[in-house]
Amino acid sequence: MRRITAAVLFLTAFCFIAENVLGQVTAGRQVLGCFGKSVPPASGIAVSSTAGEALIGTAVGTNYAVTSGFHQPSSAGGLFFDIITGPSSCPTSTDGTAAVIGIRGCTPPYSVTWSNGVTGHQNERLAPGFHTVTVTTSDCERTFGFEISADPEGTCVLRFFNAFSPNGDGRNDRWEIENIDLPEFAENRVEIFNRWGTTVWSGANYDNRDVVWSGETSGGNALPDGTYFFVAVVGGITHKGYVELTK
Repeated sequence: MRRITAAVLFLTAFCFIAENVLGQVTAGRQVLGCFGKSVPPASGIAVSSTAGEALIGTAVGTNYAVTSGFHQPSSAGGLFFDIITGPSSCPTSTDGTAAVIGIRGCTPPYSVTWSNGVTGHQNERLAPGFHTVTVTTSDCERTFGFEISADPEGTCVLRFFNAFSPNGDGRNDRWEIENIDLPEFAENRVEIFNRWGTTVWSGANYDNRDVVWSGETSGGNALPDGTYFFVAVVGGITHKGYVELTK
């Protein structure tokens, strides 16, 4: 049996730290530490002791052998991660970004859900304000809050989303064009075409409320699922793209 040569300083009746400050004392096999404490029995060696399952680790030097038992690592049972964020381009834009990185602890795989309904490690559809993200595993769950700011020097721009679902559930029932309701974009005209180039809906001064495409023809008839195309002339600038209509 290798013996430990150390000085022993008793801090309380049930916790002590070995230090080479009181003169040399020869000690036999010892248990170092106490609940919630970390103790340095020798240079470069730390023994952290908490209640938990037995975990044996041994460090050996020229004149010591340190073995820790009944040691539960601080990460056991815990779930930890970091969040990095980016601001939205302006106060009315939903292009703020956030990402969960460095997930550690508990048992993978990890599932990430954001408060705006987006899933996955990255989110690029965040408005300025407070949000939360939840990471879950089969045995753990943790939620963190964070804030998205608005770029003070940013400029509000139009954002044309390429999908919506007019099924009457109150979510994404209308095709909204982000920021088109701002005064600088109020003068506009939007046309929607089917795959054969036929105009199925059109409107002037699109504002996401009174003038907005809800998946119907200009005559009020429901359109089938599919890919549609738009041309939006806003302030003399023409924007083109496509929209997926899914009910």
